[in-house]
Amino acid sequence: MSEKQRVKTRTILDAAERLFLDLGYVGTTMDAVANEAAVTKQTVYRYFPSKADLVAALVRGFDGEGARFTFGDETLEEELLRYGNAFLTRHMTARNLGFFRLMLAESREHAELGEIFRSQAQPKWHGVLSAFLADRLDAATVSVDEVAHLFHAMLSSPRTAVLMGNRPPLSEAEIASHTSLVVSVFLDGVCKTAKGS
Repeated sequence: MSEKQRVKTRTILDAAERLFLDLGYVGTTMDAVANEAAVTKQTVYRYFPSKADLVAALVRGFDGEGARFTFGDETLEEELLRYGNAFLTRHMTARNLGFFRLMLAESREHAELGEIFRSQAQPKWHGVLSAFLADRLDAATVSVDEVAHLFHAMLSSPRTAVLMGNRPPLSEAEIASHTSLVVSVFLDGVCKTAKGS
């Protein structure tokens, strides 16, 4: 892809993101994206054949912007704390919360949104965590996939209150505190399960 094409793609995606977050999936038309990006509708369709393709590209880009987490060689607890802080920091951004809200609100009527979320957003973080846990836990005593889902569910537990407007997104200190509690409870449960308690 040429530099000109990269710039045009980014311009279209930035316009689409603003509109999706402002007007929702249904309320955003390809005409509106073209107008917002100051390009022709044909140009938008050349780069993105549908609104679903625009959403998919945006979701793929969320973690393609340097947010991919890499585990190190510290203790299980230390690595989970680092991961939990990175995960929550990323997931408490206005952008991420806005797209999650969009997916929740409109995926029932537009199944393609739920599929994009399930197939492209969730596996990125889940896959990294599952691979790490597979190296650190005894797979004969616990289901690595299940405990990775459980860990994410515990980390994400404040998100509902944020999405409902009952509280603001977690601050850096609140993220650290919540992550510490989650890791403590998680390790206590996983260790007891692994020991057959």
